[in-house]
Parts: sequence; structure tokens; C-alpha cells
Amino acid sequence: MVPVSVEDRLEFVSEGWIDEARRFLQAELSSRAGLATVRFSLCEVFTDIPPHLAEGTTLVSWYLKIANGHLEVAIGDIPADLRVVAPYQVALEFAQIVYAAGAESIGRQQRELRHRFGADAFKVIGTVPDGPVREMLNALHEHMTARTMENPDHAHRAQALGLDDAVAQLSELGYAVLPQAISGEFADELCALTATEVTRHHPITTNGLMMRDRRYEELVLHSRVCTLAQSAIGQNMILGAMSGTWKMPGPGAIPLHADYPLVREPYPEFGLIAVAVWALQDWDSTEVGPTWVLPGSHRMRRAPRRGDDVSGAVPVLMPKGSVLLMSHGIWHWQGDRSREGARVAIHVTYNRVFVRQLDDFSVVDETFFARNPPAFSTLMGRDDPFGKSSYRGHDGKRFAYAGRFTQT
Repeated sequence: MVPVSVEDRLEFVSEGWIDEARRFLQAELSSRAGLATVRFSLCEVFTDIPPHLAEGTTLVSWYLKIANGHLEVAIGDIPADLRVVAPYQVALEFAQIVYAAGAESIGRQQRELRHRFGADAFKVIGTVPDGPVREMLNALHEHMTARTMENPDHAHRAQALGLDDAVAQLSELGYAVLPQAISGEFADELCALTATEVTRHHPITTNGLMMRDRRYEELVLHSRVCTLAQSAIGQNMILGAMSGTWKMPGPGAIPLHADYPLVREPYPEFGLIAVAVWALQDWDSTEVGPTWVLPGSHRMRRAPRRGDDVSGAVPVLMPKGSVLLMSHGIWHWQGDRSREGARVAIHVTYNRVFVRQLDDFSVVDETFFARNPPAFSTLMGRDDPFGKSSYRGHDGKRFAYAGRFTQT
């Protein structure tokens, strides 16, 4: 997949998106001789769409028909050889899977979306014939994936992903938990991988995980985590760091702190950093050495000091595959571990767009962008206007694009 610039990004199933699909398919029809005698139709129906895409309705559908060299692409619902029915946000997430990532990654991402939304959330009725039709649809998917932006309506996206309560808790308490956000199978894969990465580089922790394995790229893009984090630090957020930790029995290795390095007190009322802590094993008791948090401590807008009362702190217990998200500089620490073996976790730091990154992402090249959707480009800081001005002035296109994501 060839990444496209921000001015070519389109909202899923918007009028511009349909127009681009039509333009591409017409070119395919002209260039693929095998399509000249084909008869095929596809109709996709999406429910719970963002209000701004179709006022007065909660449903949108579009179709394509090919018949002996003639193409028809339009908004509407027709009987079709292949029919797809899904909630808008679910369909958008499937639409953001990049085929260039390879069969293993595609299968893993599809598995995780089924885990996230349920096996029946994305319904496909009918089949795609092998040959030129399948090749055309695969090419269409890849072409449109490179141009399909995330849903900019943050409130709609949060509601569609079942995050309203978590958003409220994150604001009120400074932390929230998303139980079993990934499958147990994915958690096991990441646990083994992270244990190896930490122990071969450092006794306790290692940074720069995102660049070391394709699975880490998929994790940082987790839609529910990113949407929840954006509620605190803005939709234009960037990836700040990704580290792994390895904790053997003994006292906690990370003392009481707030994740606001070099930030002057009082901390601002708006969030600067959000940290996702992934439990790759069951955190079922304090014996595990879970993270402890002091609910509401973010409202003090300062770092903890010696002698501060933390008697109201709670251990965050959650099943394998769950994630703890913290923001606004909430006070927390790593608990003591008495259970045998090591506690393995992943820490993903997301930054407000103007906060500098901790990890060195200089090795992230075009191969990373070619196997990820545009949302990855945003996380890498490619799509915002910072650091893009030159002798020609400001980068107006990136300013305009960033302006579409300013609701949080």
C-alpha cells in the first residue's frame, strides 16, 4: 500500500469516499481485461453512522455493479451477489486493515476485531468469485484503506465502542480499565515476546518496543484504547513511547510517581500524557505486584511528595488481556510481588500533539507506513503541522487536517 498525503484522506462512506471508489473501479475496469464479461454486484449496509454523514438517518448503504464492462457505483441499497451488514464503526475498523501487512497480520487483526465486537458484528452474505473480481476487490480495499481516515466524531466513536463510562471514569478518577481488550491468545503472544525483549536488553525494562515486532504496531493502534486516551489528551495525539517491564518477586521497582516528566507545577487542567498498561497475565491479587493508583490524585495537579497520604490507593486487578489507562498525572506505583515467576507488562505512552516523544522513532521508515492505516501516520506525528513549516510558510494542508480532529 502506498500512503497518501493528508489532503487525500476521506471519511469512510462519505460522498468523496464513494466518488474515489468509483474513479478507481472505473480505472480497474478499463485495465483488467478479465472484467470485460463479468457480472457482479456488492452492497454494503452500515448502521449507527455518525450524524454528520447523513442527517435524519442512522443507516447508510452503497453498492457497486459490474455488467459486461459497465460500472455503476452509488449510494443506495440493492439485492447483490455479496452483501455486507455491520455497524459503521465496526466496518470502519475492518476497512482499516492493510492487506500489505501480510496474511499472518491480517488473520490476527481479524481475530482481534471478532474478539472486540463479537463474531456476528460483521455479517457477510454471499461469496466473492476467484479470479478478476477478487483481484479487483482486493485492489479496491487497499486503495481505499490508504485514504480512509479515522471517524473524526469522537463522541460518536466513543459511544459506538462502548466507552462512555470509561471516558467519564478517566476524567473523574484519573484512570479506567478496559477488561480483556485483547484476546487471551494475543496476550500470550505478547507476553512471551515482551519477556524476551526485556530480558535480553535490561533486567527490568526496555523501551522502543514498537519498532521491534509487527504485533506491537497493531497494539498501539487499538481503537478502544486510542479513543479513550484521546478523550484526555486530544484526537491529534502522538505515540510517545512503548516499553516493556519484567518484575520478579520482591519490592516494587517503580516507586510512587506521576507520568509527567519535566512538567512544571501546577500541572495544566488539560491532559498532557496518557499511559496504557497492558496486563499480559491475570492480575488477580496483590501477590502479582499490580499497579497501584490513587484515584482522584490527578486533581492535585502536582507530583507526589514524601509524606503524602496515599491511604486511599487501590491495586488495579484485571484479567489477562486487559488494559489500565491513566492520565492527567495520576499518582501510581508498581506493587510488591510475592508470586513466583515474573510479571510481564507493556506500557504505551500517548502524548498530546505538542509534547515531545521519549522513544527514538527515527528508524520508522516508509515500510511501517505502507503496512498501516493513516491513523498510524497520525500517531507518528506525520500528519500534524508541527515541524513542517519551511521557507514556503506554514503547512496549510496539515493545519486543515489537524483542525478536523479538535473536538476533545
